[in-house]
Amino acid sequence: MFKRILIASAVAAAFAVPAMAEVTISGSAEMDLMLGTNRAKGGSGENGTQLYEEIAITINVDGRDKLDNGDTLKWRLAQKVATDWKYDSFGQREAWIGYEGAWGDLRFGNQFTDTYLMMDWPYGVNGSGNLMADTGSFATWTGAKDQGMGGSIRYASPTMSGVNFTAQYILGSYGNDGSLADGWDATLNGNWGGLHLNAGYQLLNNRAFTSDSFMDNPVDTNNVRASGNETELWYVGGRYVSGPWNVRAMYKNNSVKYNGGASKDEAAQWLVGGGYSWGKNSLNLSYQEIMDGDRTQNGSTSSVNSGVQQIAGQWNYSLSKNSIAFVQGRYHMYDSAASKHFDGASSSADNSFRLTVGTWTSF
Repeated sequence: MFKRILIASAVAAAFAVPAMAEVTISGSAEMDLMLGTNRAKGGSGENGTQLYEEIAITINVDGRDKLDNGDTLKWRLAQKVATDWKYDSFGQREAWIGYEGAWGDLRFGNQFTDTYLMMDWPYGVNGSGNLMADTGSFATWTGAKDQGMGGSIRYASPTMSGVNFTAQYILGSYGNDGSLADGWDATLNGNWGGLHLNAGYQLLNNRAFTSDSFMDNPVDTNNVRASGNETELWYVGGRYVSGPWNVRAMYKNNSVKYNGGASKDEAAQWLVGGGYSWGKNSLNLSYQEIMDGDRTQNGSTSSVNSGVQQIAGQWNYSLSKNSIAFVQGRYHMYDSAASKHFDGASSSADNSFRLTVGTWTSF
């Protein structure tokens, strides 16, 4: 009898243990071996062809817990490692807590803006992201190293008849001059089968980061964080996927105010691209341009010969369901030394080319 009581107690205790929240680990690992032309070779004052590499490993730790009311509490801690020039501690990439239900999705903390994610993928893919996603979008992720954006509050609506929207308030952080770099990010998205339409708007107050503008040397770099500085962008894009074919196009307008809002640079950019998949292979090509900018100073506006054109392409070969090998090439054509330069190219009117051979795997 005593033995049966002990067994019954052990079984009851086992079933009384609370269920653990779901925790998963995922990520990706990428190896890039690159050959670039017209690169500035450090402080030597020389330009030329250079062989270099980049290893990018991203680790995501995600948690989910089903709440008593049927909603879900979720969180993410994410980090890219082996690229110390981007991040140097866990959580600078992403560290947020959110709540999800039939009413939508609400998140708090360090997280990407939807504008950046949309321009990075699926529009700025296969070599085209450096112009589309990394130019003009200053609040790329809230809280990341050197961005100083603090955290954000983001809401995503449920999808109704294929349409949803997101709205994000960037809380901001105080710059060295006491200015508060807050801002807004909003997107509107429609998905109907293979057709996808996207539009968005972003405004960042008081901290313009104009050294990352769409023109090289746009302002006095000692005045990058002045109160009254502002970056603003809006975009519209469309994609269509049918079987092995895909096409995409996007138009984006960028503006940045600096010198306390007294001066302004503005430039538009656009992209067209498409691809085809067969067997284990896929090929994607794109053409895009940052158009000549307009600069307003002391009440006078003038055009700046600062345009950039890019031709990019990538061939992917599937090694498994999780891994690919790829060859990517992109060619930049600069209007002048005032153009924004990419891939480490020297600030001259000389064009630049980068060839990348690598592998990418997810886990």
